[in-house]
Amino acid sequence: MPAIHQYGCSVSLGEEAKTCYGRIAADHYGYDFVQHSDSSASNPWIALHFCETQHQIQTDDVVLFGWSHPNRNSWYNTHTARWEHLNYIQQKKRGSALTHSVVDYVSNQLSAYIEDVHDWYPKSIVENACNLQGLRYMHVHCVPHMIDVLMPDRQKYIADHLHPNDAGHERIFQLIKTQLDAIIHT
Repeated sequence: MPAIHQYGCSVSLGEEAKTCYGRIAADHYGYDFVQHSDSSASNPWIALHFCETQHQIQTDDVVLFGWSHPNRNSWYNTHTARWEHLNYIQQKKRGSALTHSVVDYVSNQLSAYIEDVHDWYPKSIVENACNLQGLRYMHVHCVPHMIDVLMPDRQKYIADHLHPNDAGHERIFQLIKTQLDAIIHT
């Protein structure tokens, strides 16, 4: 059975919800669902993780890329041998060995230029890889776009920590459904 592979940050992961828009889509189309998202992930990490796992994706599968805010960054922690996605705004991972890296990034590197680069180059990498392999894919601009779309009905669609709740994920699916229909039915 074909699958929907979902990459992204906490929005795509379904943090603060029992489901996520990718699972809703997979259930709707009768596809299997494979979740590759990670909380607080940066766009460069999303692209890297896709490159590391793309061998799992078959040509009849569909890939959803749920892009995060371009000011996020990720660091590889050699002490723990894993990636850490330090969201400097929410301070989710206090005590990390990489806290000073985040302070340096925010103080000395973060700029409009870096945000622009973190917006376009990860998308370019995954588009080129998908096109070369004949994979069907869709970009979903989750942060800040989808959150901004849901915020006017915050009580209905947003959970406590600004992530979509179950109704919010259903709404995201409805917003992407027409474009996803066209991709699924090609």
